[in-house]
Amino acid sequence: MNIPNRLTMARMFLIPVYVALVFLEVGVLKYFNDFLAVSVFGIAAFTDFLDGKLARKWNMVTDFGKLFDSAADKLLCGSALVLLVYVFSVVSLPPFGEGASVFIIILTVFVVLIICRELFMTAFRSVAASRNIIIAADMPGKIKAAAQMFGIVVIMIAPDLMQIGAEHALPGLVTAARVLFIVGFALLATGALMAVVSCVLYIVKYPGVLSEKAPEKAGAHTDENGDGADGE
Repeated sequence: MNIPNRLTMARMFLIPVYVALVFLEVGVLKYFNDFLAVSVFGIAAFTDFLDGKLARKWNMVTDFGKLFDSAADKLLCGSALVLLVYVFSVVSLPPFGEGASVFIIILTVFVVLIICRELFMTAFRSVAASRNIIIAADMPGKIKAAAQMFGIVVIMIAPDLMQIGAEHALPGLVTAARVLFIVGFALLATGALMAVVSCVLYIVKYPGVLSEKAPEKAGAHTDENGDGADGE
């Protein structure tokens, strides 16, 4: 197994570590477990950038890499998005009071939209590959990827700040946590919007993918994240 593929596998193994850290609210760890989780998430996200870059630079693009790089990316972001609903539900209740339920419902809708879009695009790209249709990453897709990544990081930092601020009577930290929640919420809203927009644009731009007609020419390929595209 080459180095880019090892990085891809490392990202998959970091997912359960990230999940475990989010729930590790034990003893003194409750003050910084989410900071640790964000650090692991950041390392995993960096391997997503690095494995594709190295694979292209060293001409090590493989079928294994094409399949598992995309799968690892979606598993990482999907896990993080689902955990955000839990984190927001538990931690946002004290600072936002009764209004928290509205945030939670809307955030859940954002997460469902993004995950459904990812599943649809996986199927869409698979069909495109079978029909030899090139699908290049578009700008809305790149904005979606960046917005959801930063949204996840921003929201995940807030719980520890909230915990420290509440228990040590530091209103400044509590206010900072509230601001981070709102900023993260706005980023995820942007990600959800761009997810829908990019999905619609792909369908409009590549109508042949959903056509029942057989492909007429061969030799093309899909531009997957990790072997040619930086975000989708």
